[in-house]
Amino acid sequence: MAALTLETQMKFKTTFIIILLVSWLLAACSTMRPERDSLADQIDVFGVRFSSTIDYQEINGIKAVEEPCLKGYERIFDALDIIVGYNFDGRVRKITTRNPRTSMFGIKPGMTFGEGKEKILKSGFVEYTPPFKFRFNGLFLTLLVDDKDRIFGLKLESQD
Repeated sequence: MAALTLETQMKFKTTFIIILLVSWLLAACSTMRPERDSLADQIDVFGVRFSSTIDYQEINGIKAVEEPCLKGYERIFDALDIIVGYNFDGRVRKITTRNPRTSMFGIKPGMTFGEGKEKILKSGFVEYTPPFKFRFNGLFLTLLVDDKDRIFGLKLESQD
């Protein structure tokens, strides 16, 4: 009878651990990333979609130059002043732009830092590394600012 009690205890512990792990995973996954559709609506960089598996080799007739990096590879579009970074699994993990015809979260290269900071804070980001790096749901946005307090570029990347 003692063996049955030990067996019952083991089943209870195993069930409890499984329920705990599943609950933790569900909670973590639901808060880690913003909705990709709403994110896509706030990024206007020649149609590049963050976290997509689209292989951007050419944009607006401009062919990319591919460079390896520690977390995957990057496609550089010098004529457009943009860089698209990929994970090793082929997902877009970083978008960098210096092109004033592009925007992220309403921020365009050429704006003052004050304007950009106001817009990014209204978008739900919080200061991560003051004064230029902001964080939201596993994403980082870095405002590239010159000595005249103007934003000359933006870099959006995933935490991964």
